[in-house]
Amino acid sequence: MAKVSRKKNLFDDMVRQQIVTTVLDLIDRNQPVTMDVIAANCGVAKGTLYNYFKNKRELINYVHHTIVNPKNNKHSAIFESEKSPRDKLHDFVDATFGFQKTYPLYFKFVQSQRTGYEAEREKFDLIIQPLIKICKEGIQKGEFLDLDPFVMAEMIFGTVIGPMQTLEDREEKTPNLERIKQDITYLLDRMIIKQ
Repeated sequence: MAKVSRKKNLFDDMVRQQIVTTVLDLIDRNQPVTMDVIAANCGVAKGTLYNYFKNKRELINYVHHTIVNPKNNKHSAIFESEKSPRDKLHDFVDATFGFQKTYPLYFKFVQSQRTGYEAEREKFDLIIQPLIKICKEGIQKGEFLDLDPFVMAEMIFGTVIGPMQTLEDREEKTPNLERIKQDITYLLDRMIIKQ
């Protein structure tokens, strides 16, 4: 009995991974992400998807968490490291741009699929609160300007994430992400680091 259960769990994990891979492929190819299209591209019946997920929203949430959990774990490691606040901030920028390089269209897709409340709650819990902590630490250690840490955290978030939301709107087909990252780091250093 346990052997059958283990095989079923392995099979279920394979199907879920195939669903994640398929959704990411559809996003990259700018194809519609519907239950019918996902099922067809996975090579399963649409009803099979409903064996794993109640609806498309649950499926998208699963894909989202599968993709962003490693990113969130990396951010947590950065935020909790023993590095200086400035180095933590630079590592956060690097990690965010690394994710953008790996999944260039993902955030645009997720924004279209999730409610504003879900996105704001996740942003506050996973990014803004840790940034507030870094800002407080930077102020306390005399590295950062003595400004409201909540304002600083939101400014940092907007400075890092904002340009990513405009990448598709730029005139150049492939924006120079390394240059954008360098410019963001330069701006952050100028705006919050004590000179």
